[in-house]
Amino acid sequence: MATTVKHVATLIEQIAPLQYAYEWDNSGLQVGAFGQPVEKILVTLTITEAVVERAIAEQVDMIIAHHPLIFQPLRSLDTDNPLGRIIQKLLCSHIAVYTCHTNLDCAPLGLNYWLAELLGLREHYILKAALDGTSGLGRIGLIDSMTLDQLKAKVESVLQTKVRCVGNPGQVCRKIAVCGGSGGERINAAWAQQADGLITGDLKYHTALDAQTLGLALIDAGHFATEKIMVSNVAQYLRKHLLNIPVIEDLTDGDPFSY
Repeated sequence: MATTVKHVATLIEQIAPLQYAYEWDNSGLQVGAFGQPVEKILVTLTITEAVVERAIAEQVDMIIAHHPLIFQPLRSLDTDNPLGRIIQKLLCSHIAVYTCHTNLDCAPLGLNYWLAELLGLREHYILKAALDGTSGLGRIGLIDSMTLDQLKAKVESVLQTKVRCVGNPGQVCRKIAVCGGSGGERINAAWAQQADGLITGDLKYHTALDAQTLGLALIDAGHFATEKIMVSNVAQYLRKHLLNIPVIEDLTDGDPFSY
């Protein structure tokens, strides 16, 4: 029995309301119409041509992604470039696209909540802002006392990735902040709330130097590894509420980096 794009979007917005999204973000319906019927859904982190080709082959009606397909305003729809080709294929195949980006990141029970749970943080709560006037992006909580080197090994095992660290390998970590994706700007918030370390991705050189000065340990597990849990968690949530709608999980084009 078919549902509609609008109904699926409403379900997503129950856990990730659009008002949580940053102003610069582009979350919500990006391709298609709210009235379109939906009989099969594909959930992915990032929409690529390979993901769209799979959606077409699987006769999917709706793709739900974390990263926006259309991020900057389009001046033209040139189907000779990758984005134009993707949109053309989606429209020709009547596949709707809905994205939940920073609204899912900032949601109290969204991506960073899932990341904190996965990494075993206890009594964790929203990482409040320190200097930038925002809140909600990240979580902070407690772990069993361990060294940075031991925490590194745990993160690599849980997230199944190689990581890089900033700090003394023997530094004791008890209170940890997490932020999926690019969370380097959270170092001041983490430090202000007495965190021993921050686990995130996409760390820059000068961010690492600043954290080193603060005495805050950093673990850079990469953008993909800290956000890929979005796919399974959103898919499970939809299956719970859409009992007769197949939901496919897709990480076809995952981490573009190799280690």
